[in-house]
Amino acid sequence: MKLKKMEKVQKVTLVLNIIAIVMGIFAIFNIYTSHIYILSLVEKGFNPSTQVTEVINYYLTAVTPYVFYGICLAALSYIIKNNVCLVDANNTTKIERECLEKVSVESNEDDEIEMFFKEL
Repeated sequence: MKLKKMEKVQKVTLVLNIIAIVMGIFAIFNIYTSHIYILSLVEKGFNPSTQVTEVINYYLTAVTPYVFYGICLAALSYIIKNNVCLVDANNTTKIERECLEKVSVESNEDDEIEMFFKEL
């Protein structure tokens, strides 16, 4: 039962990482298309050096959402992967060695903090 849960979590993190990569590809594509658009405006007589804020605003409007969502999805995948190891290590006996090491390190830190406050 617990192994199926671990497999589902691995699938979720894999899907989140794939979507984050797709968002990165969209960001690169939008940088390219924005560059082509600005070049076409320059050919028509637009002077980007006098209106730098408009050019920067256009790039940021086109690219920033994809970069932001890609970073958020990758971070969410990382958080889910690490938290599942901690939760499963408390509930099951057969866990990967990494998960058990993470929990043991954190439990030692908690014990030191509790001992410090008990002394006060």
